[in-house]
Amino acid sequence: MNDLILKLVISLHSNPGVYALLLGSGVSRAAGIPTGWEIVLDLIRKIAKLEGESPEPSPETWYRQKFGEEPNYSKLLERLASTQSERNALLRSYFEPSDKDREEGRKMPTLAHKAIASLVKNGYIRIILTTNFDRLLESALEEQGISPDVISSEDSLKGAMPYIHSKCTIVKLHGDYRDTRIKNTPDEVAVYSDELNSLLDRILDEFGLIICGWSGEWDTALRNAILRCSSRRFTTFWAYKDKLTEEAKRLINYRRAETIKIEGADKFFSELLEKIEALRDMESQHPLSTPIAVATVKKYLSEERYRIRLHDFITDEIQKLCTELSSPRFDTKDETAITKEGFQKRIKQYEVLSQTLISVLTTLTYFDKGEYINYLTQAIERIAKPKYKEGYVILVNLQHYPALLILYACGITALASRHYEHLKAVLLDPMYRDNDGKHFWLEKLNVYEVFYGDVRKWVPRPNADREYTPASNYIFDVIRNPLYSYLPDEEEYKAFFDIFEYLLGLVYIDVVKLNNENNENPVWAPVGCFWWRYRHNWESSPVEEFVKYPYLLVQLGFFGRSEARFKRCRDTFNSFLQEIKR
Repeated sequence: MNDLILKLVISLHSNPGVYALLLGSGVSRAAGIPTGWEIVLDLIRKIAKLEGESPEPSPETWYRQKFGEEPNYSKLLERLASTQSERNALLRSYFEPSDKDREEGRKMPTLAHKAIASLVKNGYIRIILTTNFDRLLESALEEQGISPDVISSEDSLKGAMPYIHSKCTIVKLHGDYRDTRIKNTPDEVAVYSDELNSLLDRILDEFGLIICGWSGEWDTALRNAILRCSSRRFTTFWAYKDKLTEEAKRLINYRRAETIKIEGADKFFSELLEKIEALRDMESQHPLSTPIAVATVKKYLSEERYRIRLHDFITDEIQKLCTELSSPRFDTKDETAITKEGFQKRIKQYEVLSQTLISVLTTLTYFDKGEYINYLTQAIERIAKPKYKEGYVILVNLQHYPALLILYACGITALASRHYEHLKAVLLDPMYRDNDGKHFWLEKLNVYEVFYGDVRKWVPRPNADREYTPASNYIFDVIRNPLYSYLPDEEEYKAFFDIFEYLLGLVYIDVVKLNNENNENPVWAPVGCFWWRYRHNWESSPVEEFVKYPYLLVQLGFFGRSEARFKRCRDTFNSFLQEIKR
């Protein structure tokens, strides 16, 4: 990682809310939004066409000579449209997406806008200064449930909420495209009002500055505001893509700014968010946090008087994970995550975030006497519910990975402790509802659905592409540590893991295949590593030994409380296993 980006990450993480952003047209460029000057030139070309003349090679020179005045938005729009509504509609065409734009992803919030919105949501950024007229930032923030306070004119400045009381304040220095008073010509951006200068002076004095997408070349009043500020409370970081202008170099020297060469705003802000969240995750998952959480559950289980505390504690832990899983870094449309490296990275992120809740719920499974079973079902139903419903299929399905880990860990612990009610709570009871009615989560919570298609071979495991069941083998390793306290013997752990995967397939046959009258597909069920481990000596396997005595499972409600139905499912599953070829 670039040392300066690391320095910026640490500064932002250590000082949330003390850095302001200064964004120029380069940030919105990837969205297909034209710069203010490009719009001026295009408007001049439209006027020239109406006049039956060519404005090239210098549209602004043609305009001055033709009309004897400097081109600005108000005058240009007045020449092209008669009413205020028509003028607004003309400007909106440059900033608001058409149906075709939406299909092509243009004039929509970019990765940079979305990352900035996440930084705001998490409290790292509260002030945004921008020379842009568009509303992409506002849209990205609204997607995060944030309504920013926007200052885009003298009128809004006078009635603005003090930024100290605002979750997010956006100062649109040159106006908003829906207001035809926007500034763009050299004369218009040469001087700001006393009120705007006063606001800028306070912000530049009190906050550090992260600059991106701004050349510093044309905006005289903004340059002067930066040069007026003599304090250096926090570092200024200047991110740039191409060469720095002479004006930018002058400001950098004056502010003693750190310069960061970037490939573009999208990658810069996405990486910034990613690194900050990784740092936050490391702190939230302090080595002591999981043992303390486990000790807390044990204490609360020990006495009835802690019942309410246990409820609040487990509910809070579930909500924490749900909140983390809703983060934009798990966006299912992220192209960087559909490579093998990006996919493995996302797997690891899910594991880090899930480890405390897994340990909490396995502790509950092992020590609970049956009073708190519903928390297990509740946890799987809430964690499994996808936060993003559209995008790349492999990423949409991978959202179920944390719930799959909980299912495996608690299911195996339930078998080890002979708490079959708890096994039912994670394997059979979790349900979800869609337009077709209620369904068993088990239909989606298996390795073949979560690791869809060939990405099973992408799991971060040596020689995964050569294994029959790489995803099952990988989960075997991942949940070994949190289950060690309850299953210290390796052979015993392996046996219960295999029994659980067999039962998962057996129950899948029952509730998804044989119990679905509309299912006309051939019989299929998820197969774990148990089959490849015991296929040559199945009769002596711990799996076969376990299922010889299904009475307790049937009595608790598995297989419709019918031994005959259990036998039918077992025979069907075993026949399917025999048909599997290498």
